Amino acid sequence: MGSSNSSLSVLTEDILEEYTILTYLSKAEILNLYKIFSALDEKGVLQNLHYRFPCYVVEHIFPQLKFNPLKDRIFNVFSSHKDGKLSFEDMLDLCSVMSDKCPEKVKAAWAFRIYDFDDDDAVGEDDLIEVINRLTGSAGQIDIEHQKRIIKILLEEMDLASNGSVGQLEFVHAVGKMSEFPHSFCFHV
Repeated sequence: MGSSNSSLSVLTEDILEEYTILTYLSKAEILNLYKIFSALDEKGVLQNLHYRFPCYVVEHIFPQLKFNPLKDRIFNVFSSHKDGKLSFEDMLDLCSVMSDKCPEKVKAAWAFRIYDFDDDDAVGEDDLIEVINRLTGSAGQIDIEHQKRIIKILLEEMDLASNGSVGQLEFVHAVGKMSEFPHSFCFHV
């Protein structure tokens, strides 16, 4: 075993500086995240910052993700290889977006990608049904008629182009009007 400084040796000052420039995280937050991952790293794989951790490992570190009804979408969107795994750098991206220092418009753009279940660059009726079902437990908590009514209201408010779906710019605009959004799309490292 080595000292705690040796386990952080891969995070040089240059790399830390680069990460602080590219994210909304402080050096202390980045080091803390690295220490958290290092505690789970029995094989020394974190000497390679691109090593890809299975999502269940990430869930273990962040219970706020483990119990999130959209966790599979969050993992999919933030996985740079779309392989069900996250590298340390993918986690930096995720934690940066979830940081309270991340601008609302950036958070909203990432939220749009999470809610776009079919990855067609639009949040449409099917995407909204999926969100409603996941948020309400998908056990028929809200019947189809009520879902359609909710979706109709959402689209009337958000679909500025009147094309039956919400594009990223429309989504970011609409979310910008929701004062509670930045606080609900946030967790701390």
